[in-house]
Amino acid sequence: MNNPVPSLKSRVVFWAWIAGLLLAAALLWSLSFPFRASCLMRVTNKVLTSMNDERRLSAPLTHLSVKSVPLGCWYSLAESPSLFLVFTVMREGILIPCGAEIAESGEIVEIIPLGSHARQVMEKTPRAVLQLYVRRIETAARRDG
Repeated sequence: MNNPVPSLKSRVVFWAWIAGLLLAAALLWSLSFPFRASCLMRVTNKVLTSMNDERRLSAPLTHLSVKSVPLGCWYSLAESPSLFLVFTVMREGILIPCGAEIAESGEIVEIIPLGSHARQVMEKTPRAVLQLYVRRIETAARRDG
């Protein structure tokens, strides 16, 4: 007769490897947050400089991203009490990098497309689509702030 134990054992080993790889990937993703956030901050500051914008991101804020729905990466603005969120807008299957300055009251001061292509796409984006992002960001900022 055919013994089912070797087949079952190989399946268990296979799924244990898959679970171990997923666990390792999740651990690497969560432990690399400070590095990823500082790289994103550096790139965003370069883009703001190239756009002749005076705003500069000063430090990533971890407590906001833990409590709220993951929208993007939250930062404090240098020499300002406002917050800044770097996030993406989905438009026609393309992710458009944007930033939003958020006042202390939790309201968005301005949404800034980060790059020339992002500016072109944002000009064509319907107001209703942007309002969805504005509501989500303001809700998250008020809940966490």
